[in-house]
Amino acid sequence: MASHFLWPKGNFHKSIIYPPYAVPITIVEDTLQLMFPSGYPVLCSSGRAALNISLLCSQAERKDLVNVFPYASHCVLDAVSRVATPTSGSQNSRLKILYHQWGFVQKHRTHSIVIEDSVDTLCLPGTKLFPAGGAFEIWSLPKILGTSSGGVLWCRDRNLAKQARHIRDNRGGGLMQWSLRILSKKIPAMHFYWQGLEASKGAVSIFQAAEIFKAIQKWDCIVSNRLKKLNILWPYAVDWLRRPRNRLPSVIPIKSDKSEFFLKELGLISGYRMFTRTVLSGAHTYERVLPIPIHQDVDEAWLDDLVIKLKLRVLPDE
Repeated sequence: MASHFLWPKGNFHKSIIYPPYAVPITIVEDTLQLMFPSGYPVLCSSGRAALNISLLCSQAERKDLVNVFPYASHCVLDAVSRVATPTSGSQNSRLKILYHQWGFVQKHRTHSIVIEDSVDTLCLPGTKLFPAGGAFEIWSLPKILGTSSGGVLWCRDRNLAKQARHIRDNRGGGLMQWSLRILSKKIPAMHFYWQGLEASKGAVSIFQAAEIFKAIQKWDCIVSNRLKKLNILWPYAVDWLRRPRNRLPSVIPIKSDKSEFFLKELGLISGYRMFTRTVLSGAHTYERVLPIPIHQDVDEAWLDDLVIKLKLRVLPDE
C-alpha cells in the first residue's frame, strides 16, 4: 500500500527541467491579486521567509513576545526567533501567530497584532482573506500546490505590501537558495545549508516564479480534486469540527486510538498529531487525532481502500 504525508511531496525533477522559461515575479503577484482581491500578495521564496518578513513589517524586536501554537514546527520557531522571542500561552505578547491548522480556521480573542498562518490552506478563488481579522496571512506553496518552493505573504494594507517587497528584494536568496533546496533532494546535507539561511532571505528567482505561475494555472483542478476527497472522508471527521467551505484542508482529522502498527497498515507516515479544539466559551484544548491526507498526491483508489479499513477498524466519532 502506498504511503502519504500531510502535504504533497512536490516534483523536484520537474522543477529543474520544466518550465524552461522565466516569469517576472509581478506576473505571479498580479495573478494572485485577481484571484483573491481582498489582500495584497507578496511572493516569497518560502512560508518561513514570509513569516520573518511579516514580523519585520510589524516592527517586532527581540524584547517582543510572539505567541505561537504550542506544537509549532521548528521552522516557525526559527523564523520568529531571528527577530523576536517565541512563546506559548502568554497574555503579554504584542504579536500572535494564529495557526489555521491544516486549513481549519481558528479564532482566538486577542489584542495582539495577528499574523494568520494558513500555510496549508487551499482557498477557492475569491475567498475572503484574513478570516481572523489579521494584518497578514501566510501561505506555503509547496504545501498547497506541490511546487519546489514559494510562499505568499498576504498583506491587508497596500503600504505594508510595498514595505514587505522592499525587504524581500534587499535580502537576497533567489536562485542560490533554490538550487540548495533542489540539491538537498539528492544530497541531504544541502538541506541544512538551505535551512540555515532561508528564514533571513526571501527573494524569488524568475525561474522559480515560472514554476509557481504554471502551478497556479492548475488551481481549479486541485480544488475540484480536493472537494471530491473531502466528501469521501468527511463522515469520519471528529464530530466537533465544522465542515469547511471556501477554505479546504490538506488533511481530515479523525478520532482513533489504534496502535502505531495500524498507522503502518493504513500507509500513514505522519503519526498522531495534536489538533486545536475550540469550545463554546472561546477557550481551546488540544486533542490527539489521526490526520488523513486528502491533498493532490493522494490517489482516490488509495483513499477508498483506506476508508474500507476505517469502516472495519474505526467507527465515526461519537
